[in-house]
Amino acid sequence: MPLASGAQWIVGTTFALIIARRSRLYAAAGAAPRRIAWLAFLIFAIELVAIAFSLLAAWRDTTSLRLPEYATVAWRYQTVTVLSLSAWVLVAFAAIWNAVLGVALRRRTAIQELKRRTDRVRDYRTPRTPPAPQ
Repeated sequence: MPLASGAQWIVGTTFALIIARRSRLYAAAGAAPRRIAWLAFLIFAIELVAIAFSLLAAWRDTTSLRLPEYATVAWRYQTVTVLSLSAWVLVAFAAIWNAVLGVALRRRTAIQELKRRTDRVRDYRTPRTPPAPQ
């Protein structure tokens, strides 16, 4: 469990940071997905502590003192699973929001480019008016 948790933690943390950075492109519209991505990063940081405790418990000698009830394997597994699931849901939500903002930005950019090219062609094809006589 600790290795799989560590691998998904690395990927999830990377995605959360990428989403937080990418949402800066959208200025004020990207503030909400940026906050969601940072919240997911915070949950992944808390999950890192849970994974570290899980690694310490797995590394610890089984013949030593018995672990308390809250440190059992099932409890550790549920904690990491719940934290991971909540962080991944937030990452997915922020990623979808970023995708929607990206499509809207590309659409606005395409409309502006089409207008610029249309104006350019119209200006090229329209004959110049002769100067007014003096």
